[in-house]
Order: sequence, then C-alpha cells, then structure tokens
Amino acid sequence: MFDFNKTIIVTNKKYKQIPVKNPILIAGLPGLGNVGVIIADLLIQQFKGIKIASVYSNHFPHQAIMLKNGTVRLLNNRFYLIKSFNKSQDLIVLTGDTQAITPEGQYEVNSKILDYFKNKLKGRFIFTIGGYINTQENITIPRVFGNVTNKKLIDKFKKYNIIFKESQGTIFGSLGLLMAFAKMQNINGLCLMGETQNPEFDPASVKAVASVLNKIFNININTKELDKMIKLTNSQINELPMPQFSEASDSAPTPSYIR
Repeated sequence: MFDFNKTIIVTNKKYKQIPVKNPILIAGLPGLGNVGVIIADLLIQQFKGIKIASVYSNHFPHQAIMLKNGTVRLLNNRFYLIKSFNKSQDLIVLTGDTQAITPEGQYEVNSKILDYFKNKLKGRFIFTIGGYINTQENITIPRVFGNVTNKKLIDKFKKYNIIFKESQGTIFGSLGLLMAFAKMQNINGLCLMGETQNPEFDPASVKAVASVLNKIFNININTKELDKMIKLTNSQINELPMPQFSEASDSAPTPSYIR
C-alpha cells in the first residue's frame, strides 16, 4: 500500500534486477518553452528508454489523468533507463507530467530524486534541461546557456557552443534545485538552457539544446519533426499583426528568468 502523504519512488518490479552501468542523469521536466520535457521525450522514444521507476508526491497537483483505455492515473515523474548510451555509461532520463507546486514540495521531491539517483543507481553526473527567457532582443537562432556545479567543468563543456557566465537571474524549480543539491553532495552537473521568447512551446530552442547534446554524447537526436514544428510556428508568428507601442512608454524591461 502506497503512502501518498509523502513523496515516494516506486521501482518497476519487472526491471528491478537490470544492472545499471555508471549512469548519468538527464532531467527534463515541464517548464519554460517545454524544452526539457521535449528533449526527454525525444531521448526516450529514439533510444528506447525503459521505465524503471515512478515518483509520486502529495506535492504534485491534485489531479488524475484520463487515459485512452478509459482508466485514470496519478500525475507523476518517471525514470527511464537507456542501456549502453555510450561505450562506458548508461543514461537515466527523468521526465514527467508536472513539478511540485509549493516551495516545500520542490525541496522534498528534488532531494528524493537526487538521493535515488546517487544512492540507488550510483550515479555521479547530472544534466538538467530547460529554457531561458530573453525578452530584450529578437532571437533568430537560439543560443544555449550553461551553468555548472563546479567551475572547473566550464573548460570541459564550453567547446560545445555553450555560453557560460552570461545568464542572469534565478533558476526555478527542479532545474535549479537538482543542480544545487548535486553541488552540495559533490555530484558534478551541467544545466543547459535553450534561449526562448515563448514560455509555452519553442521547438527552435529544443533543437538548439538537442544539437549541443549530440555533440557532447556523439549521438544523433533526430530533429525532423522539430523542423516541421519550427516552420509551422514561424508561419503562424508571421501572420500575427505587429504590436503597436507608445513612444511615451517607459516601462522597465521584463527580467529574464529560468526554469
């Protein structure tokens, strides 16, 4: 019987005995531009991820999802295993329906996630994926910004066209807390943030992050569907009327923020 008065991680019994080899974690949860969750979905689909565990929490929204087969399920986060992602490592992908909706919940859920990855799966490196809002200038080709748990990692990753030391503000939710918790436990980590001006959905930002991951891991994330979405999104934007601004307006620019 599950205790839904707290955050629990339930391992899929069918895959309990699968050995995990020196895993790295890529966390992609709902957030700005849905960059993280789309990257996670692409990895799971294209590299045949196997669900190994689910995260349930009373800090998730009080909703149940209606399924096509006529049943329901709780909102949750999920761990997927991709075996032999490269020669020496397996990949763990964390994704899900939601993030915790309170500060207390964010701390509890993300500490449980990191504890599971570190102590149960014996992982030592994490990537968190999300969006970085830029309202100050027009974006033609989205950039990818990065922050690390240890400044020594910057030299290792800057060759992959990741921009360090220029992102500003705070990193909300799982994207930031997993990195901060990892730093506190001496786990190395890299946060990748695709530049976006669309907080709901930005396929161009997703493609920019996918390109960086392809270089880091020497893989090929297929982005053909993203290209179609980018073309469709651009055509829709071009059809919108240009906004009219008052010359007398002196409102302050909107600050950037990340999650």
